[in-house]
Amino acid sequence: ELGRYSEALAAAGGGLTPGVTYNAQSWDGADLGLQWSYYCGTMVAPPVLLVDNVDVNGNGNRTYLKSFVGGFIWLSGSGPWANGDAQYTGTVDSYAVFETIQYSSGERVAAVFNVDATGHFNGYSSSCMTFGIGNGSQAGSTDCGDTPSADYPDLLEQGTCDAVMTLGTWWDMHTLTLTIKGCTVPVEETTWGAVKSMYSK
Repeated sequence: ELGRYSEALAAAGGGLTPGVTYNAQSWDGADLGLQWSYYCGTMVAPPVLLVDNVDVNGNGNRTYLKSFVGGFIWLSGSGPWANGDAQYTGTVDSYAVFETIQYSSGERVAAVFNVDATGHFNGYSSSCMTFGIGNGSQAGSTDCGDTPSADYPDLLEQGTCDAVMTLGTWWDMHTLTLTIKGCTVPVEETTWGAVKSMYSK
């Protein structure tokens, strides 16, 4: 996979309740966060149930829309989006997770997700970045008795972003598309161009 992702839970079994806080980082097979990261957005309202295919025996799947607010993004200055700066920091403006959960006899047994998000960089015009994640798959959960591995992003506390939470889920991210366009520095005439970088794996 090319990235790893965690969601800290405010309480056991709380993956679909407000307070979930995300933390995502690039993964090169050995190290986290050398290329990019985004973190500290929180789900502040219950998710919306979009599809319910669970039968009377508790078997099937449900798809939820989980909306998050807040969050920050960081890109290394050495990536394919490079424009001469040592790094790029910014704010996540919108972040939506479409999470499909598989149930067996009423118990959650697996989950996958896709993400649609937008953001902007500090010092550049707003709304100049979109990113999407596809085919994310759950790798573990404290609700299932698993223990977070050190090679997944820390579980962050809502509001403070401190790595102090102990309950959560962690995921592998298999596809990421990052598009940067129309990012002009205010008061300067330089530009990243109509499309500076499209990063996709």
